[in-house]
Amino acid sequence: MLKFIKELFVPSPEAPAPDSLVLFTPNDGSWNVKQVRRLFDAGVGRLHVQYRRDWQLKDYEDFLKNIPETFWPRIVLEDQPELVLSCKLGGLQIHPTERVPRRWPKHGVLSAKCHSYDELLAVDKSCRYVFLTPIFESVSKKDHRPRRTVREYAVILERWKSEGGCPAYALGGITPENIGEVREMGFDGAAFIGSVWKEKDPVRAFLDLERAWSGRDARKLKRKY
Repeated sequence: MLKFIKELFVPSPEAPAPDSLVLFTPNDGSWNVKQVRRLFDAGVGRLHVQYRRDWQLKDYEDFLKNIPETFWPRIVLEDQPELVLSCKLGGLQIHPTERVPRRWPKHGVLSAKCHSYDELLAVDKSCRYVFLTPIFESVSKKDHRPRRTVREYAVILERWKSEGGCPAYALGGITPENIGEVREMGFDGAAFIGSVWKEKDPVRAFLDLERAWSGRDARKLKRKY
C-alpha cells in the first residue's frame, strides 16, 4: 500500500525521444543506475550498454532489476543474447564480422558498430541499423580521431544507401554544435557518449543534443530540466 501511495506522487516519464538518437554507456564504468533512470525518465529512447569485462550475467541482471521494466525495451546489450531475449530487451549489438547468434528470432533487433566502409559491407543483412564511427574527434577517448573527411563520410553514406543499406547513425564526437553537419552528411540519426556523460548534468546534455537535432520538431516536455 505504501509503495502504491508513493507511486501516485511520482511524475510520469516523458514521452520517449526518437530512437534514432542513441545513448551509449561509457565502457570505463563511469556511469550508474541512478543516472540511467533519470535519463530514461527524461525520455532517452534507446540506450546501448557497452560490454564490460568486469561484468558477468549476474551484473547485467542486477542492473535490470534496478531499471523499471517499462524501460527494458529501450535497452540494447553488447553481450548476453539469451538475457536480451528472456527479458525482451530492445536488441543486441554485434561485431560487424559476427554472425547472428544461434536460434536468434527474426523479430530480434540486431545492430553493429562500424569503423569503415568495409566493415559496413561485412555487416549481417539482418541488422536493423548500424553506427559509423568516429565522425568527429571523440569527446570521451583521447586521440580518437576521424579517419575520413566530412565529404568522404557523405559519399560513403550515399553509396551505402544506394545499395540498400539499413539506417546509419553517426557516433563519435557528436555535440550540439556539430550535429547539424551529421544531418547534412546524410546520417539517419546520431549516438552519444562523452557529450552526455562528461557533462555535469547528463540529462540536460542529452536534451540539448536532441533539440539541436530535432529543431522545431523537438518533443514538448512536461517538466523543466
